[in-house]
Amino acid sequence: MIEKYYSKNPANMSVGIANINSMTGDVSENKKKIVQALNLFSAKNINIVIFPEYCLSGYFWEPETECRPFMEESCLDDMKDWFDEIVRLYVNETLQYIVFNGLKKNGNNSGTFFNTTTILDGTCNYFDDDKTYKKAFFPGLEKGYLTSGINDTLVLETQWGKFGFLTCYDICFPLHIQKLDYMPKVDALIVNAAWRKQGMRTYDGLKIKDDSYYKTQWEIILPALACYNQIWIMAANAVGPHSLEGLDYCGNSGIWAPSGINMIKGSDTEEELLLLHNIDITGEIEAEKEEFCFSDDLRSICK
Repeated sequence: MIEKYYSKNPANMSVGIANINSMTGDVSENKKKIVQALNLFSAKNINIVIFPEYCLSGYFWEPETECRPFMEESCLDDMKDWFDEIVRLYVNETLQYIVFNGLKKNGNNSGTFFNTTTILDGTCNYFDDDKTYKKAFFPGLEKGYLTSGINDTLVLETQWGKFGFLTCYDICFPLHIQKLDYMPKVDALIVNAAWRKQGMRTYDGLKIKDDSYYKTQWEIILPALACYNQIWIMAANAVGPHSLEGLDYCGNSGIWAPSGINMIKGSDTEEELLLLHNIDITGEIEAEKEEFCFSDDLRSICK
């Protein structure tokens, strides 16, 4: 566990992020791990908890003939009773929101799913449009399973600020993000991811070799997303081995301030729970914009 304090003001927001391994094909083990995390986060008076992408089912694998039946059986649609129990046990005036991600069945009989982020809160309306975000962009293997939620948006309004949502590969499309009109509306983006580590890039003439290039991408994109939009980024990524494919998730879950500077970061190899207390969400945005406000400067030219 890594625990830090942004300020001494308990009226500010406390965030918990699970930098954990989502075991592929083992819902019961993943549920157990989630409950253990929630017990700790609840005891530490956290206000919002964020879990990685596919935190209940784990990530896809090949062959599809084995993977697809399991993914169909582990959809969020079939988790309502479990969600009800989680809300009953953990959601209260302090821990107000729990953010999960997984598959939701596509009702058009296309044989595809929506990659869906859902917010558990006291309303218990887990699948309403104002509680879900559908992932827009898919790499590689996901394209055979998923339907895009292109142009879908979700803004969660809280007493501490407004939060938008992106999922994993979505963060690679900054122009799309800006077109969604998120930026004027939110103070932070919550990112759920199952972002892997391996990827090779070599530049022989310079004797440069990066065999964990996708981890390098993760480390570049998130602070950039925070600083050029001058908002908070709160990202939960899976960590450790994909249990069937022999790849590693890169972890490094964390929180980045509107400056792009990291406030707290998880391991790239070990499971950890991250706790950052008393974050002044809107105050830090205002402070960052006092010197240079990028959106104001843009509007002054593009009237």
